[in-house]
Amino acid sequence: MAIVCAAQEDTLRTAPWLDREFRYWQGDPMMHGPNGECIAGYTDEERRMSFFRDHRYQEVIFEDRGLTTLRIWQPGDCEPLQGDTVAVLTGIWSWVSDTLRVTVELTAQYPLEDVLEQYMKRNMDEPFVMSMPPTRVCTTERERRFWFDVGRLAEVVRTWD
Repeated sequence: MAIVCAAQEDTLRTAPWLDREFRYWQGDPMMHGPNGECIAGYTDEERRMSFFRDHRYQEVIFEDRGLTTLRIWQPGDCEPLQGDTVAVLTGIWSWVSDTLRVTVELTAQYPLEDVLEQYMKRNMDEPFVMSMPPTRVCTTERERRFWFDVGRLAEVVRTWD
């Protein structure tokens, strides 16, 4: 365990990236038709990311295989499974010079139907752990950088809510 100085401890007490889940979503939102009827939207990509106080990082990516040209595994690239896929990225984070640095250590892929029930019942205060081994483990970009831009978490390829 690393020794943390008092200034770093103060930063962690008020860190805007701890004790919350960041979300990124892309797709067609729900709309209303000319007669007020609801027109269902469509989610192409959904990501949920958390940074834990013990410096662990986790991102869960849901991919709908209905749109075959979309490559949501960026940064990095990993061929999705057949059918709807969930990827669980795990690693560690550090805060250096106003930049949140993440080292992705593992990317595990699962069929969506194997993940949903366990994911919905997860403890939000700790990383999500599957009770079964992944269908595939693959390599994606290992180093990522995040920063805060007008109160929102950002990286080169997306801005998180």
